[in-house]
Amino acid sequence: MTTPQDGLFRLTDDEVMALKHLLGNQVPGKPINLSRKDLSKADLKGRQMRGARLSGTNLSGSSLVQTDLTEADLFGANLSHANMERANLTRAVLRGVSLKGANLNHACLIGTDFRGGVMLDASGTSSVGLEVTDLTNCLAEYATATRAQLSGVDLSGASLIGANLEEAVLFGANLADTDLSFTNLRGANLSDARLTKTRLVGADLTGANLANARPEQAVLQAAILEGAQLAGFDLEACDTAAEVSTLGLEALPRQVQDIVLAHELWIHSGGKEGRPGSLGNATLSYADFSGRHLSGMNFSGCKLIGARLDGAQLLLCNFAGADLMAANLKGANLKGARFDGANLMRARLDGAVVGGIAMLNAENKPTGRTQETSFVRCNLVGASFEGVDLRQCLTEGARQA
Repeated sequence: MTTPQDGLFRLTDDEVMALKHLLGNQVPGKPINLSRKDLSKADLKGRQMRGARLSGTNLSGSSLVQTDLTEADLFGANLSHANMERANLTRAVLRGVSLKGANLNHACLIGTDFRGGVMLDASGTSSVGLEVTDLTNCLAEYATATRAQLSGVDLSGASLIGANLEEAVLFGANLADTDLSFTNLRGANLSDARLTKTRLVGADLTGANLANARPEQAVLQAAILEGAQLAGFDLEACDTAAEVSTLGLEALPRQVQDIVLAHELWIHSGGKEGRPGSLGNATLSYADFSGRHLSGMNFSGCKLIGARLDGAQLLLCNFAGADLMAANLKGANLKGARFDGANLMRARLDGAVVGGIAMLNAENKPTGRTQETSFVRCNLVGASFEGVDLRQCLTEGARQA
């Protein structure tokens, strides 16, 4: 082990090999102790590290994807820019940590303690931890953080779209420029929180405590405030429109406009003009495509949160893996459209037309094959399907509750 630097002990090549052996042969029930080690950019993906002791450890830029850190002690650890997607941090201690720019998408943060904290070492000469836990610019979209302790943390610039923060404690937290759109904040405590330009579009704040929170240009469009405590909270300083604002085609990037218009020309001319379009993996949240003829368009992997597609012709469209959280697809023609693995949580599909469509070959002759509307492995939690017969669709592996 090399000489300590900034209180950390950098591992030699031999010790790195020993660490890998240790993790691969961990004694069941005996937590591993890696406190105050330099594990920056370490690959710990998928490791079983329940109860691990990682106090003051440098894990910046490390890969902790799907790592089990249940009840682990990460007091004062440096996790800046770490990839912790789908990691399990249930009841873990992350007091005084830096998670600046980290990826916590889909992570399990149930009961996790993020409060600030500074601790001296045994000699009293150096300390670990931050008085204010740094979660700035981190991603925690669709994370489950029920009952998480987030009092006083700095979440400015972070994105927690679709996260579950039910009964979480965010007392005095800095939520400036934080995106909490469509989050579950039922019963959460946001009293005295800073809400400058905070996006709470479509957020469920039922029974939440917003007393003395400081909103300034906060966006609460279509937010649910039933039973919320609003003493000392200035609603007039917020955008509380009943409907979510969307962007017309003219407000979207020029490249997107060109693709959509060329595709519609291709449709209307029977393929003689224009060209078939693909918007795969594009970010199109809050875009307004209502009433447009986009049949056959590729939207796979697109981010279409809160988008309007109501009344649109979407026959045979590919939405595989797309994020359509709270999107409006009312009355849309979805015959033969594929939504395999897509997120349609809280989407509205009332009156949509679904079912099979006969497939034609290049000469426009029937092939004898039919393509059904497919919601295979979709997240349909909270989605509305009034007037839609899902028996006409493929729904294997879809989650509705």
